[in-house]
Amino acid sequence: MSSASSCASSHGAMASRLRTLALGAKPHINIVLDNERSSYSTLDKLSGKVEIAVSHSTRFDDIEIQFIGTTKTFLEKMATTPGLSGGMSAFHQFLKLRQPIQDSCYPQPRILEPGRTYEFPFLFVVPQHLLPRVCRHEVHHESVRDCHLQLPPSLGTITKHDDLGPDMAKIQYQIAARITAANDIDNTQKNLATKMKTIHIIPTVEEQPPVNILGPDSDYMLRTEKSIKKGVFKGKLGTLVIEAEQPRSLRLPKLYNPEQTTVSTVTTIKLRFDPVDAKSQPPRLGSLSSKLKVSTWYATGARMDIPKKKDSIFDHRQGLHSVSIPLSSRCMGSVEWTSRKESALEEEWLARRDSALSHQEVPKYPSPSTNYKGHGFWTAEIVVPVALPKDKHFVPTFHSCLTSRTYSLNLSLGIHSAGVGFPSVDLKLPLQISAEGKSESDIQSRNSLTVEEQLEEMRVEEELLATEHRGSWSYNDLETPEFSDLPPEYEAYRRPIVGVAG
Repeated sequence: MSSASSCASSHGAMASRLRTLALGAKPHINIVLDNERSSYSTLDKLSGKVEIAVSHSTRFDDIEIQFIGTTKTFLEKMATTPGLSGGMSAFHQFLKLRQPIQDSCYPQPRILEPGRTYEFPFLFVVPQHLLPRVCRHEVHHESVRDCHLQLPPSLGTITKHDDLGPDMAKIQYQIAARITAANDIDNTQKNLATKMKTIHIIPTVEEQPPVNILGPDSDYMLRTEKSIKKGVFKGKLGTLVIEAEQPRSLRLPKLYNPEQTTVSTVTTIKLRFDPVDAKSQPPRLGSLSSKLKVSTWYATGARMDIPKKKDSIFDHRQGLHSVSIPLSSRCMGSVEWTSRKESALEEEWLARRDSALSHQEVPKYPSPSTNYKGHGFWTAEIVVPVALPKDKHFVPTFHSCLTSRTYSLNLSLGIHSAGVGFPSVDLKLPLQISAEGKSESDIQSRNSLTVEEQLEEMRVEEELLATEHRGSWSYNDLETPEFSDLPPEYEAYRRPIVGVAG
């Protein structure tokens, strides 16, 4: 009898634990996107529904559906104590759109019952810009703030191909769903369940004006001069000048797929050889190699300027992660040189080369070297095609408060010089990657609609716009603003929506 009683007690305890586990099970949340794609761009709609199911009756107070954008950075710090490691980190929530849910959409009373699947539709639109309050810190120039208020691309998130983003810098966009209820003890809100779905964003990025490369701290080199020797102890042959301009941007198509898309541009290297005398001939060229340098800049403090390499060296709050990708290597032995005589336009070209305001024709060949003796000279050109590798996922050039991505094209031209090995001359050109978005006709068509027409479009589709946009920081050196305004794309809808809600 005692044994039977013990067995019954054991079964009763097990049943009690199972009931406790069942009652303690969290609600199941599933986020479903309509016609889900691998990536989205500016002004794209993110529509879908949040599905909720429970295993037992669950009382709740609110269901939140949000579209959020965040930046996370981390910098390792040298520890003063052996065996210990440390670091600094920062978190910036630069985007937060909230989907309004009308009271009529909730079950009455607010209790989720098992055996049913509750559906809550949502609609977000990827905005063109961030609000000014997202970047409230000090900057050296307002053009820097303009960059910080552009929507950054996803970085360091899971994609089929590596986007070359380091672990120290992550930019994520997510659809977030959360169920909350009041705590029985102190009436504070507690999370019953949370679900996140990562969305890959490649915003529209237009090609920007050429980078200002002037100054001693420039990270770029668009012109190089090199003395060429006849041989060991045989004196100089002349001076070789190579230069190139910043090429047009590499433009990603709207539906960018590295494997299926060829993204390319071209640059032209202009060569000039100034001989020491009329008998000296141009040197024989070797191979020309090109490499794409991918630089990801990250910081644990808000940036006040466009990052430079020296900043990552002297500022302990800033870091730099660079990857060099070989693109091509070609033999230049067949390049043809053209003999030229001194021209009266030399001085004019020299002055014009450094003028950013000149609208005259670009010189056909480089200005004289510092060693030019006034004799004739030789010129040549090399056209260099540049194409992005298909095994990487490249993101557009961007600068945000904490993170930046820049590119440069490194060119190295080998020279055959008798008895002195194989010297080379190098160039480092700034290179932009831009991204297409909706066509101009789509944007103009959308902008031409009146507020009422746009609202009617939303009502016909039975979709609601998100009505909240927030920006916040995880550290105290920046002001956290009050949140009340809508993002730029939703500003026109403020009053009609408030009117309906009232």
